[in-house]
Amino acid sequence: MKKLLLFLIFGFLMTHTLVAHPGIGIVMDEEGNVYYTDLVHVWKITPDGTQSIAVEAGHTHNLYLDANGDLYGEHEWYEGEETDRWGNYVWCLSKDGVFDKFIPDVEGFLDNTTLIRDSMGNSYWAKKVGETQVLMQESTAGIDHEFSTHKFNDIRWMHFSENDLHLYVVDHLSVKKVGSNGVVEIIAQNLKEDRFSLRNVADRHYVFGLWTDGAQNVFVALYGARKVKKINANGEVETVFESRGGWSPCGGLIDKDGNLWVMEFSRRNKACVRKVLPNGKDIVYEN
Repeated sequence: MKKLLLFLIFGFLMTHTLVAHPGIGIVMDEEGNVYYTDLVHVWKITPDGTQSIAVEAGHTHNLYLDANGDLYGEHEWYEGEETDRWGNYVWCLSKDGVFDKFIPDVEGFLDNTTLIRDSMGNSYWAKKVGETQVLMQESTAGIDHEFSTHKFNDIRWMHFSENDLHLYVVDHLSVKKVGSNGVVEIIAQNLKEDRFSLRNVADRHYVFGLWTDGAQNVFVALYGARKVKKINANGEVETVFESRGGWSPCGGLIDKDGNLWVMEFSRRNKACVRKVLPNGKDIVYEN
């Protein structure tokens, strides 16, 4: 009976962890301030290492920073079993520190949160069509259209790179690059490793955030493998970071000095950020 009880408790914890999956939102502004989500608040790390809460009660998985330095995210909430209703809004924290709701409260979930935008301000999201997905774009004029004829399997995360002006998509276990003409190129596939790493992680939660650098490298957080992989311009894949202990990477960025910033989540969805210097040493920021 004791073994059965432990098994049931473990099963509940694992199910809860996978339902409340980690976020990928971590960005850096022109002044070197880093913002990241821990699914409860959005935190700010200043260049001198000071940490503070930038947005309270912000359950957002992603973040977007526009050219003006204004920060965008969303807030999702569940009212409970009595109503069984979900709610959502998109917020904006201006560079001057003014908080406002960019998209007011809606019931349910937004298809397009506008958190994936290109340099022109067009936004992107995935739309289910039959057994596949299509990539949608909303122009700055507010017109929705199918951006690519490519049929995606399961779009998990997206990132628009200001370095090469391409949209990168995590499609199940693959990474795909989408050109401005909608043409899709597979730059890495079958990213799941054979080596046993993080237990009970479904394939759709194996690959998380994407980011790029100025040397045409694409970085991808393999949550299920507890590693960050770098994909170079020739399509060669190598491990550049591996989480320790009970942590696993979910997002990151490369700063102007070439430092690698990795956002990690624990199995209980506690977040931290690790700044990895070129010499291999790191600095850890925990809430």
